Amino acid sequence: PAKDVFDINNNFVKQIHCDIYTSGLTFHDVLVATGRIPSGPQLLFTDCLIGCEFAGRRVDTGQRVMGFEMTRCFATSINANEKMITNIPEHWSMDEAVTILSTYSTVWYGLIERAGLKKNESILIHSGAGGVGQSAIIICQYYNCNIYVTVGTEEKKQFLIKKYNIPEEKIFSSRDIMFKYKIMASTKGKGVDLVLNSLAGDKLDASYECVANGGRFVELGKYDLVLNKQLGMFDFLRDVSFIGVAVDICLMEKEDFALNFFEWMHKNSSNGCVKPINTTVFMATEAEKAFRYMTTGKHIGKVMVRIRDEESDKGAVKAVKPAIDLPVTIKTYFNPNKVYIITGGLGGCGLELVHWMLYMGAKRIILTSRTGVTTDYQRYVIKRLDYFGDKFKIFGAKIVVSTADCQTLEGAKQLIHETLNLGPIGGVFHLALVLNDCLIENQTEDKFCESIDTKHKIFANLDQLTRQLEYKLDYFVVFSSVTCGVGNAGQSNYAFGNSMCERICEERRRDGLHGLAIQYGPIGDVGIRAERAVQSGGNRQKRMVKELWRALGIDPDTTPDHLTLGEIGMESMFAVELQQELEREWNIKMSINHVKNITIKMLKDYEAGRVENIKRYVDDVKVARAKLMRYRFVIPSERITRINQVTTGRPVYFMPTFDGGFRNFEEFGRRIDRPVIGLNWTRELDNFNTLKEYQAHFTKLLDELEPNGGYDVVGYFDGAMIGTKLLRRARVDRAVIIDVLSESRFNEDFVTDEYILDFIFEFISYEIPESFREKIHRDMKTEPDIDGRIRRACAEIREFAGKGLVATDLEAIIRNAFKRAKLLSTH
Repeated sequence: PAKDVFDINNNFVKQIHCDIYTSGLTFHDVLVATGRIPSGPQLLFTDCLIGCEFAGRRVDTGQRVMGFEMTRCFATSINANEKMITNIPEHWSMDEAVTILSTYSTVWYGLIERAGLKKNESILIHSGAGGVGQSAIIICQYYNCNIYVTVGTEEKKQFLIKKYNIPEEKIFSSRDIMFKYKIMASTKGKGVDLVLNSLAGDKLDASYECVANGGRFVELGKYDLVLNKQLGMFDFLRDVSFIGVAVDICLMEKEDFALNFFEWMHKNSSNGCVKPINTTVFMATEAEKAFRYMTTGKHIGKVMVRIRDEESDKGAVKAVKPAIDLPVTIKTYFNPNKVYIITGGLGGCGLELVHWMLYMGAKRIILTSRTGVTTDYQRYVIKRLDYFGDKFKIFGAKIVVSTADCQTLEGAKQLIHETLNLGPIGGVFHLALVLNDCLIENQTEDKFCESIDTKHKIFANLDQLTRQLEYKLDYFVVFSSVTCGVGNAGQSNYAFGNSMCERICEERRRDGLHGLAIQYGPIGDVGIRAERAVQSGGNRQKRMVKELWRALGIDPDTTPDHLTLGEIGMESMFAVELQQELEREWNIKMSINHVKNITIKMLKDYEAGRVENIKRYVDDVKVARAKLMRYRFVIPSERITRINQVTTGRPVYFMPTFDGGFRNFEEFGRRIDRPVIGLNWTRELDNFNTLKEYQAHFTKLLDELEPNGGYDVVGYFDGAMIGTKLLRRARVDRAVIIDVLSESRFNEDFVTDEYILDFIFEFISYEIPESFREKIHRDMKTEPDIDGRIRRACAEIREFAGKGLVATDLEAIIRNAFKRAKLLSTH
């Protein structure tokens, strides 16, 4: 944690580093994530606006704690305000503790603190099966209130009847406004003393009309408030109070809010007033699923995301369990206790970099410029930063301008000395440059060397001096140029200087130090290019893809190429934009689902102007879908299938296939002038549990079909065993046995359930393009058991193929194949 941290009210904040075990999901998080409410001023303080509650352990003491933090609680650890956390009561688990935080604090503040809830009052609680709704019910039952509730489904209604013994006649639907008339009838036209509202639109108006004279209307929802919905003032003549509840504002601006709530919570944690509610828990790897689940409105109680499992020991534990492995978005943060050097920091790019670094946590920055502050814009930016730092300590930062000439070793030493006076050095960002563009035959030696030395000598001197420090720098970065990699007419000197800096970075990395060169292209709005009024180029597809990377919040260079856009969270809106772009520019037509299955590698190639991979992917999808449509994944009711129409000659019988059909043998049937017949795997075989039973069944079937023998049989996989037995009994003229298995790879030690399922899946889905097969494989691995993996794979095969696929029994066919392979592996 930073040494000096302040809140928005300039109060000193002591931060406690905590390992997070469980985070709660609120409807506010969902509204922000889906864009239904604006982000608001909180963006000034953080780049992440979701996650406001957690339970975990203090890193320093190992104690179990629960608490609030305005944002970033969907993480493995957090620096929490000491006043925003409290110890977890011993009789609660961490999951149970999270169900208390936002739910009970909302009801405590809205009903008890603001509305002055009294015993024996009547109250209407909307969305009674949700987290806040259940918390309100528990508190109101403790106050012996007359409770009316609304719910969205019959399931939730039955839950409230069984869980809280609320009479059925006091539970109404929240899907329409009929509850208003029923409540007024039940209260003989009087209405209720309190309404705890979370509904919007006409349902809010109906709820407002349910308030009795002198009653209180407590508004928890944000949607109508953000839209500035108009509310009739006539009802205020009845002494009705409208109370808007914004717990997030209270946590930010009321210093003692959390402390007062925690005091009330601990006081009532054992008397029945505060009790944990039921939960739906998602693992951290299922975070997106948790958000989507909450948007469906099907949840009952609290939805939460578990980062790590809680230890059985509820006492202080120092060695916490590690968080599960997670795919994460890489973000850069700066240590507020360290100092960062920006050479050329008073240029357009440098001043923009300062803002970004401050936003990402930096508090001490030193800018170099041989001429110092010379322009009004430079003065304005620095004064503005100083002003906000003085007015709001949370934005406070130390910005120093150094005129040391770092092209000389003595000047570089002066800069290092000035920096160390402010604190330990965290990193160097080299932005200084001088452009002397000219064709080589017209260059002078001085101009040529000036551009090179400004880039190379400063960087080399700082590299030499920082290596002498007793610690390694976190960052050592040069802002290079694309001219270094691809060249640009008239800029050979500038390109050469950048190339020398890049070699320094390579050497540092070989030595185990940080070194990064970023080859920027022309920048249009700030920097030397903007100053020279040179317009930067760039084609449409590069800009579109770049915007897509930004919207997805990923770095394409560090994201695995095989991941699909859907896997990294592409929303339908962006998928439609990409779909329209491909159709408009390249006449490539594809569905939204298939757009989401484009891989990172394909999109990077497209950004680079190579559209061939996407075209090939679309063609593969079309071919694969056409082939899949030929299959019928239906368990047959007939015992045999005629593969051709020949009726004379010695018949050839094929043992049952894995996929339940004989489509792959139709060409064979057309080429041979003999009856070709497939033996079907019918439902009656589902009850068999040994290979011996299967062998007996098909032996008997063939004896019925060909009582005199004189036929050929083709068997592979488990069918090979049956063909072998028939051959031994001299019932067949010829048996073709195809052994598709390797004894070394299909033995009891090697074969697992997962291996068998993968084997079957590859067999069933070989028509599907490789990138999509790999995605299904990855998605299957997220399911906890074999049944779940089969369901997931079947669902995605259906999604890929579309509505035309006949796959009534696809899951049953794969389960049968799994059972057959399992029996064969143990035979």
